[in-house]
Amino acid sequence: MISTELVYSFIEEKLKEDDVFVVELKVSKSNQITVLIDSDSGVNISYCVDISRLIEGSLDREEEDFELEVSSPGVGPFKVWRQ
Repeated sequence: MISTELVYSFIEEKLKEDDVFVVELKVSKSNQITVLIDSDSGVNISYCVDISRLIEGSLDREEEDFELEVSSPGVGPFKVWRQ
């Protein structure tokens, strides 16, 4: 099973470089990976694609299959203080 710590380790440096933070990171028992990211100036779709590719390139589907979703939480109830 893929762990949240493993996924976070793939993106931690890139997020810090770009002053982006994780709002939520979940990995289900069936390896459904959900990553919600945000920044003080917002996150655009191309940045989400970059993070998605970074994660996907770090995992091996031959070893373990997974489903991946990377997005920004958008407008709605806040999940972390920094939002």
